[in-house]
Amino acid sequence: MIQTTTFYENNSGSIAQQEFTYLEVDPGRGVYMWNDYNNNNVQELQEFEIATFPDLAKYVKVFLPNQTFIRTYQNKLSQTLTFNGNAWQNSEGFKKFLSNFYNQTSLIIDKKVARNSNSFEWNPFSKNEEDLIGLNNNFRNSLFFHKGKQRNSVTYTYNSSSLKNLLNFGSQENYIKSHQLQYAHLIKKFWLIQMQTNTSNSESISDSYSSRNFNINGLEFAPKVSYIFSKNASWDVFYENSTKENTLGNLERLKQNQFGTSFNWNTEKGFTLNGIFTYINNDFIGSSSSPVGFQLLEGLQNGKNSTWQLLFQKNITQFLDISINYNGRKSETSKTIHTGTVQLRAFF
Repeated sequence: MIQTTTFYENNSGSIAQQEFTYLEVDPGRGVYMWNDYNNNNVQELQEFEIATFPDLAKYVKVFLPNQTFIRTYQNKLSQTLTFNGNAWQNSEGFKKFLSNFYNQTSLIIDKKVARNSNSFEWNPFSKNEEDLIGLNNNFRNSLFFHKGKQRNSVTYTYNSSSLKNLLNFGSQENYIKSHQLQYAHLIKKFWLIQMQTNTSNSESISDSYSSRNFNINGLEFAPKVSYIFSKNASWDVFYENSTKENTLGNLERLKQNQFGTSFNWNTEKGFTLNGIFTYINNDFIGSSSSPVGFQLLEGLQNGKNSTWQLLFQKNITQFLDISINYNGRKSETSKTIHTGTVQLRAFF
């Protein structure tokens, strides 16, 4: 009924003060994209973002040799706790009620502090902001009602994460908190009704680049209706309404409406075909050519946008399969962009 896992590690050592640059590679082979925010045609470190579309992924991050090291203590803690009420499904009364619930909690802390003395830093929960060099902290709790049953199934998820890195040009901090509520119900074995609502807060703090300082509040509502032809085929229609607002600086604001449809078809012979089409209408106030604008628009443009994707996979033999992936997008101010990839995999 209850499962728990604990991992703890403590060590001391030295880490290099991170210095890096970005190198250009073939489109689709990289991870990052370059946005010339200040239009000076000079690539600056704060102008690189994780690419939102494959054709824009033209850069990779390369760490440079460094002779500057910082003496550190490092704490790692990973804790999970799971409650499975299904163990009481044959009970009566209050235990029978609890048998409908399933709860999963996870906590991950990875902390690095400057080693200025000979005493170990044992406590992963201690707060010493002056000596803190790096932090990766994530807490997540998911509470399920009728987990996996698709019969008035409800899921509530709370997530809180913080990340801090010490780079050669100063520290970069990111904080994210979100509350998500999901509901699903299957009607007559063919119609699956799903609804999701989400509230979030995303904060970024940079010592050196004020343009990367923002605090974004978000609210999202997304219903979805699916028709299930069989266990191997389904068709979906979905809608999403979201609002995002930056409470710092220029007070950028986005109202977004999405309409879309998707399908999924797979066979027992190893054939899979997936497709999705989405129409996105962005009502954005602010400068789209800024780090905050990029975060809010997620690489799209103000106004009307369309994106689509088609994925085909087929097992040719027991040890060989092929996949073909096609992506496209269109906005009011740009021409249609098509991207396709073909992959052949062999298993030994």
